[in-house]
Amino acid sequence: MAVMWPRELPVSIRQDRRRRAEVRVYDKLAAILDNSFTVFYSSPWLGTDHLGAEKDGECDFLVAHARLGYLAIEVKGGGISFDPEAAQWWSTDAQHFRHKIKDPVNQARSAKHELLKKLKASGRWRERFIHISHGVIFPDAAAPPRDLGTDRPARIFCCSRELADGLRQWIGRRLDEGRNPPACEPLGQDGLAAFTQILASPFQLHFSISAAMADAAEHMGVLEPTQFHILDHIANITRAEIRGGAGTGKTVIAAEEAMRLASSGRRTLLTCYSSPLAAELGRRLAGTENLTISSFHSVCGQLAARAGLAIGTAANDQQLFDELLPAVLIDAIELNPGGRWDAIVVDEGQDFLPTWWVALSAALVPNGTLRVMSDSNQRVYTTRCVPGADLELIPIRLKRNLRNTKAIHSAAQAHYEGPDIEPAGPEGHPVSWIPVATRQKLAEAAYTELRRLVYREEVAPSDIAILFPSADWFDPFKVAAARSNFDFMTCDDLTTDAVIIDTVRRFKGLERPAVILVVGPSDMVASEMAYVGMSRPRTYLAVLATEGDYDWLRPE
Repeated sequence: MAVMWPRELPVSIRQDRRRRAEVRVYDKLAAILDNSFTVFYSSPWLGTDHLGAEKDGECDFLVAHARLGYLAIEVKGGGISFDPEAAQWWSTDAQHFRHKIKDPVNQARSAKHELLKKLKASGRWRERFIHISHGVIFPDAAAPPRDLGTDRPARIFCCSRELADGLRQWIGRRLDEGRNPPACEPLGQDGLAAFTQILASPFQLHFSISAAMADAAEHMGVLEPTQFHILDHIANITRAEIRGGAGTGKTVIAAEEAMRLASSGRRTLLTCYSSPLAAELGRRLAGTENLTISSFHSVCGQLAARAGLAIGTAANDQQLFDELLPAVLIDAIELNPGGRWDAIVVDEGQDFLPTWWVALSAALVPNGTLRVMSDSNQRVYTTRCVPGADLELIPIRLKRNLRNTKAIHSAAQAHYEGPDIEPAGPEGHPVSWIPVATRQKLAEAAYTELRRLVYREEVAPSDIAILFPSADWFDPFKVAAARSNFDFMTCDDLTTDAVIIDTVRRFKGLERPAVILVVGPSDMVASEMAYVGMSRPRTYLAVLATEGDYDWLRPE
């Protein structure tokens, strides 16, 4: 495969109808040329005319070879025609509309000479006489029957049939492959290096992380609704458990199912363990009739208050949440059975204890609809798994990760054990593994990475979450960021424009385009912290840890 710049075309270019011809040529060049060729796509140049005035242009493709020289290519899609009397070129699109186009031969020839000037001006290349050429590709047009002029011989055109079966040979002929043009020296590796600096550097400098994030978001934005067909298949099933790993769309499905059930006239409860997740779901589905959205323990407290029941005194928070609140929910329902729901949808069901399911079952009308979304990671969630046999839940498995890029999915999968999950997103930016000398330096390093993302990579602060092992880390971080102009908020309000700082535990079930994960001492199990934290970002992940922690974070 040829060395391609850029390495991969952004989705926005692939989906641009005006660039379909260029995309076809890009893919064809990548496939038919070996790695001795370097191909630069959409390379802009700025030059001067004979009066010294600036002129700019673009070379659709520059094909460079260390021995053969280089070939400047212009691509024009659609049906092509040329009026020699008016010296006008035309393109006819699929809807049969004709468009005036620039002279593709002149564009390719100008690019060839302007790029030679740039090459000569480069300090990386020793000037010498090399072979340079130009050509035009018409992917949708038939080959011209004869030369179109003295400066437009038929041999410089590659048309539909030759593109399909003879593009490699056409490139070889344009570069005089197999012959030694008189007095020509090779372009050389220094020439390739010079072109890479001249033409590829803009991609490295300007295709920032924020641009990569936007591209990945566009790619994945169409994926999540593809899971909704599952809800159609289980519409007549009273009880079902939908299981999948992080990023498989469980929360999106839970929200969609709750909205569908409520819209059908059934009194519906959408609940979960996490208060921040419940708040975010409430924001997404605000105004939906017949729908109650609340965390499980808030539901217990609300129904107890409505029934006039005292919760009782707990020895500690764990007893309050694990025992007293679920018990008072059962008592409240017994006093007011009319308060039961026709349908209950539970998100993050792996966080529920067996006794909580007893309470929720009491809050559901006989033969009511129960939907449970739970994580399939057996390495992390073994003691709190949903008791499917008791609840008679029909199991449904999600197989595709629709949230994370492939790079992030791969990092999180090192801490996953369960049914296979296929990453459906784009490759994405590589995970940034940032080693920090000591744990005391982690908060400062997190602030440094935040500044880099915002000021160098142009990522919006509202797209970033910084996740810590516990709330004890907030103050040291705020001290490190004391002189900045950043605003910080917890995940209780994800509509904020501020940077989110919170714990991994509280951020479970939520997401942000970019996450800075700080790994250190935590009351969470190590594999749970890594799995949950690494799977929160959609498109960019930075992991900050000491060398000792990397031993288990990045298992070989």
